[in-house]
Amino acid sequence: MRRLLAAALSLLALCGSVLGCARVGSHGAGGGLHPWTTPGTLRWADGEDLDNLNPLLSTQTLVADLSAFTMGYFFVFDDRNRAVPSLALEVPTRENGGISKDGRSLTFHLRHGVVWHDGAPFTSADVAFTVAKILDPKTNVLTRRGWEEVQRVETPDAHTVVFRLRRPYAPFLNVFFTPVGGAAILPKHLLEHVADINKAPYNALPVGLGPFKYVRWDRSSQVVMEAFDHWWGGKPKLRRVIFKVIPDANTDLAQLRSHELDAYVRAPNYQAPQLPGIKDVKVIEYDTTSFGHVDFNVTSPLLEDARVRRALIYGADLDTMWDKVDHRIGRREWTPISHLSWAYDPHAPRYPFDLKKAAALLDEAGWVMGADGLRHKGNLTLQLKFVGNTGNIGLDSRVLILQSAYKKLGVALEYFRYPTNALFSGYAAGGIIATRKYDMAAYAWGLAPEPDLQNQYSCDKISPKGLNYLGYCNHEFDALVEDSLRNYDRSRRTRDLVAAQEILMRDAPFMVISQRRDRIAVNDDLHGPKPGPSMIFWNVQDWSLGPALR
Repeated sequence: MRRLLAAALSLLALCGSVLGCARVGSHGAGGGLHPWTTPGTLRWADGEDLDNLNPLLSTQTLVADLSAFTMGYFFVFDDRNRAVPSLALEVPTRENGGISKDGRSLTFHLRHGVVWHDGAPFTSADVAFTVAKILDPKTNVLTRRGWEEVQRVETPDAHTVVFRLRRPYAPFLNVFFTPVGGAAILPKHLLEHVADINKAPYNALPVGLGPFKYVRWDRSSQVVMEAFDHWWGGKPKLRRVIFKVIPDANTDLAQLRSHELDAYVRAPNYQAPQLPGIKDVKVIEYDTTSFGHVDFNVTSPLLEDARVRRALIYGADLDTMWDKVDHRIGRREWTPISHLSWAYDPHAPRYPFDLKKAAALLDEAGWVMGADGLRHKGNLTLQLKFVGNTGNIGLDSRVLILQSAYKKLGVALEYFRYPTNALFSGYAAGGIIATRKYDMAAYAWGLAPEPDLQNQYSCDKISPKGLNYLGYCNHEFDALVEDSLRNYDRSRRTRDLVAAQEILMRDAPFMVISQRRDRIAVNDDLHGPKPGPSMIFWNVQDWSLGPALR
């Protein structure tokens, strides 16, 4: 883990090609802290509420963020999206013997002297226990992507774990106990006798292995964490962290202005022009591997025809959205794989705004304009249910743009807003998106450092089996993605994934709004943040407000 240097040279590096900074205001005489700064206490928000605190059972980015403070992983990803050893001492490779010659065995050497927040020792038994829980069909994990490749786990000693795989699995870094993969390591000594982990009190206040420990979760109000001074990496500089549940972006912004927040994470693009003008706040921008998108429920009788989906993309003025709503922040793209990735396809099919082409495709698909101004086909009316989260003003603006254009096409768009936790709850919990109670849904996915499109778009990952909430299925696509997973040769994987992107864009089960460039606006007394494409809080143990409290 690296620490942010106080020198001006470090600030220049921070504001370089990947990150951008803006700062207004100054400290008082003598360079002391602002009067609203509480030394050692970080207050932050990101405009969301949460469903639980166990990342094993959640797909929320917020839960992954909180888990970066509190939970234990083999690796984290730094500001350049490189894997940094955490509980594992090194990344397995063929060169260091961590990957076997046949690619079917991965050996992880674990750090010594690590303890859980309750003081119990961390061992390889915890890793094996967690894998078993993930693979248990009674556990309501959102996905077993990658984990189903594990045939068995061997623990030759307390600090060595060997994953025996059914087949080679090239993107293992995405899945096996990294924050981008979702699952964190669980404490065997606390959970081995719990009958149903899905309902365990643990999920509301997990005991973890991170530099901070949970103190309490006041639902719909705040999550409080404190420094864990027995963390293997040493005492964190911050003493207390308070996540404030503020599921409204305007309120988040107001509290940043009033200095009731020290950090506002992932402030939406429509607020970006306001942030640099806030006194005594600095803004750190960074490229991500996330993409904003609108999904089509391809199992809906209204949207099962790809011609209709293409028409709806042609009818979406995405450039105006990017200009007026996103203020041209990020990149207007068409494919889910980021331009930062070796697998990016710059030649993927595109559907620029064209109402004439959209209308012609709807005509071709048999949707006839009626006297009521809507299109009909048999007993069906092209009236679509569009879902999003409450408090999302940017999405509200996008929907208005869509509704205006779609009305000209004879398409009615009804807009329904839900609390974030209801919208994104898992299939077993009746989540709106996971159970496909929508025709169109807007949200963002973050792809892992090793691009893997299987979980979101493959036939055998349709929810509840995975995160394919669209119900999309194309076996040619599946074969290409499968091949990319079984080979460690990057050139072959690149060919596979470029061809897979071409198929996705042709079938149009979704439309990409943009590749995202995010930002974190912080109290300029805060030192240490170095957000990266996959993680904001990867080095949170080195963040500080005021003098280091050791």
